[in-house]
Amino acid sequence: MDLPVTAPPTAPASDPPLDLCVTLPDGRRMGYADYGDPRGLPILGFHGTPGSRLMFRLAHEPARELGIRLLAPERPGFGISSPQRGRTLASYALDIADFADTLGIAHFAVAGISGGGPYAAACAALLPERVTALGLVSPVGPMAGEERPRAIGPGHYFAFRVTPRLPPLLAGMFGIGRCGFLYAPKLIYGFLMSRAAPSDWKILARPEVRRNLLAGVAEGCRPGIRAGMQELGIFSRPWHIPLNEIAAPAFLWQGLADRNISIPAALGLGALIPHCRVETIEKAGHYWIFDNIARVLSTLSGAAKADLARLPDAANAHAALAPDAANTDQP
Repeated sequence: MDLPVTAPPTAPASDPPLDLCVTLPDGRRMGYADYGDPRGLPILGFHGTPGSRLMFRLAHEPARELGIRLLAPERPGFGISSPQRGRTLASYALDIADFADTLGIAHFAVAGISGGGPYAAACAALLPERVTALGLVSPVGPMAGEERPRAIGPGHYFAFRVTPRLPPLLAGMFGIGRCGFLYAPKLIYGFLMSRAAPSDWKILARPEVRRNLLAGVAEGCRPGIRAGMQELGIFSRPWHIPLNEIAAPAFLWQGLADRNISIPAALGLGALIPHCRVETIEKAGHYWIFDNIARVLSTLSGAAKADLARLPDAANAHAALAPDAANTDQP
């Protein structure tokens, strides 16, 4: 169910449902928020690390205006989602297939921001018959194995090569960060701004951006630190994802002043995906997306509509429907 209703919604925008859940086949719960137009073209947005379903709150109105249903599922252990031992990029792609099945969505685009990038790429590679477009914004790229960049900065070397081998150190770092977001948000936000590129300062100074980031990360950290530690471990190992088999149109946007992720690894990810259109933005930092939400969504929407002809049964698909109350529940 993936062809959008093309007429723009005329009713005033309402607050999106933020605390929805689906129950996966193994009994785990996946929390998600449902932004934009409930009958629009489905795009699944994957949050950063740490993060939650609330990270896409500022995309609600742009998605609605573009006729997009932007679903923001959480990963295990973040927010209201159940934890999962031994999870991988591939296992999350299977979760997403079950998630879409529960909502009755046959085809969908995926967009991953920062730490959500590897999961979006995994879905595009492992669910080629369902994913209509792939968007990567300032993504974490491969940091291990043959696909890793030859050289990374000392900060990323420490994060991805050293701390995963020292669990007590990693736990301490995540614990301090969690306490900051939950109990000292002003202090932790000041630290976040101090690490950002100069081009990010004006973006981060906007009250709505501040509220969005603090709420989204705090919710992701609220259950504890294990999910964040688990993610860093996943990113620090070889992905074992057939990126060369991605068939959907792919786009990658990367600021060249980004201080949060390894730029060589992010650009390397784009090089591993067939026909990926990579756009580098001079002087842009990690938070460039907050000024370009509509642009990214519009690009993915157009590509997804064009790609539907490649996918099985797409010609018989109907407009995406709002969630069925029988398939979703409140936490």
